[in-house]
Amino acid sequence: MSSSTERPLNAFLGRGATYQGDLSFEGRVRVDGHFQGRIYSDEMLEIGVDGRVEGEIDAEEVILAGRVDGRMRVRGVLRVVSSGRINGQVEAAAMVTEPGAILCAEVRVGDVLMLGGEQGEPAAR
Repeated sequence: MSSSTERPLNAFLGRGATYQGDLSFEGRVRVDGHFQGRIYSDEMLEIGVDGRVEGEIDAEEVILAGRVDGRMRVRGVLRVVSSGRINGQVEAAAMVTEPGAILCAEVRVGDVLMLGGEQGEPAAR
């Protein structure tokens, strides 16, 4: 694991738990349950093997071992491990996928993130 996962865990949605709504957080948060809604963070989101997110994610860094159905915007690195699955749309500055990961998604990687501009415009420098 990278040093980013060694940061203290600020919040945890455990296996079997369900949450619906909006979540905005600082630090590192892990989802092993079922989340429906919007997630925003300037830091790290982890979605565990049993985790499922339906909705929108906007985060600096994401490690995905579970499932996302919806739209993801990752301003840093999106890491999809072998058990990860994405259905929907992905925009990421950088992306790493392990063999076995499943992507049923429209994927845009690189300098094309929406940062206050229209979709498809280059990111502001």
